Order: sequence, then C-alpha cells, then structure tokens
Amino acid sequence: MIYTQKEMALATTSFESRFRLAYLSVDFNPTIVFACRSKALLANAYRGMVIKRHFLGGATTGSGAIELVAKLKPNILAICDDLPDLSVESLISQARQLHSPLRTAVFVTNLMAFYGYQDCPIVISEDDVLDHPTTSGFVSLALITNTSYVSPSIQERLQQLEQSPPEFYPGTVPLTQRERQLLEAYALGLSNEETATKLGLSVRSVQTYSGNLLKKLGTNNRQRALRRAISLGLTELTHFFSDN
Repeated sequence: MIYTQKEMALATTSFESRFRLAYLSVDFNPTIVFACRSKALLANAYRGMVIKRHFLGGATTGSGAIELVAKLKPNILAICDDLPDLSVESLISQARQLHSPLRTAVFVTNLMAFYGYQDCPIVISEDDVLDHPTTSGFVSLALITNTSYVSPSIQERLQQLEQSPPEFYPGTVPLTQRERQLLEAYALGLSNEETATKLGLSVRSVQTYSGNLLKKLGTNNRQRALRRAISLGLTELTHFFSDN
C-alpha cells in the first residue's frame, strides 16, 4: 500500500479534537504505559502523544510492562500482540490483578493469528490505523470514556471466525442502542441539535431519549450521567460516526 502525506496526516491527527472533547467531558486523567516488542514503535507512540506527560513509560516485554504497572499504576495499558514472553491474555490478567481500574487496548499485528480477546474491550488491527483514519479517534474516545471498540479489520476477522464481541462486558449497564448513541454524544460534547442531525431525529425525540437515559442512570446532568455510566462499568457504545 502507498499512503500520501495527506492520508498520513489525517490518520495521525484526526483523533485530537475528539480526544480533547472526551477528556474535558469526564473526570479522568489518562496515564499510559505501552508494551511493544519494537523500540521504534515505542518511540513513535511517545512522539504521537498529544500531551507528553500522559506517557509514563514503555516496555519491550510483558514482564517489563507488569513491572511498570505495579510501580506506576497507569490508567491505560496499550499492548502490541508481538511481546516475546507473555500472551496478551496473560498480560492483561496479571496487570489487572495489580491495578484493577486499568483500561486496556490491544494492537493486533498478525490478523490471521487473531482468535479473539474476550477480556479486552478495545482491539485494533494495525492496518486500520492508516486504512481507516478515524480508527485513532475511536480508540482515544473508547479509552477516555471506558467503552469498547473493535476496528473494521477485527470485525471482519471475527465474522470469519463466526464470533462477535460480547454484547456486554461484566458490570455493564443494559442500555438500548439509542441510549448508547446518546452517551457517545455526551462524551463528544454534542448539543441536542447536533445529535439530532447525526442520528436523523428531531430535537424533541433526542430530548425524550435523553430524559429516559438520565433517569436510568439516576441523574439529571449529562456529565454526571457519563461519570455514572463509567463508574458502573459501561464498556460498549454504538458509534454513529462513519469512516468516510
């Protein structure tokens, strides 16, 4: 594949505005540890960080990542599936035992060797970072709002395996598809008018759905609703932004 300068720029910068909106919408300070066999990828991950102080450290082995999690207690652990000593599942399990609030994301480098990760709500094929430029935005949003996301190639691979991501992860709140869409709109800071346009609804309908959602989450405030959903372990939203 050949990528133009414009395509590269879109893939690496399109997530920043969504990241900042979501960051401002929730009470969450993202601190990140990366685990990847390639030192070059670790260096590029650091360079790509919007706010450098969020990056706490990197490791080229699973055992090194475990040491960093135990010592630094990051909020996010980003993992490549090429580590030489630990499987993704083992690393996630051990890391969460050390720091239970940890949020995880896995980058899949060998798609044909991927058979699903039931304990990780964010799974990305490395090919999709450039092939689908909105991928980085969705990953950032999912990490900040504690929700789930699987990139397009991962979805296709799961369909080949006749699998699908879990409808709900442990501890999640049973929301309707429309309510998940509204929660995503809250995270992005969209107004009722903007949300109505995105979903093809009237503003009155959005207000009705929103009232039901706030009632279900036991609050009358959007930011409190988002924080409430996160505290209850909500980990899946239905994204209504296209890759086009």
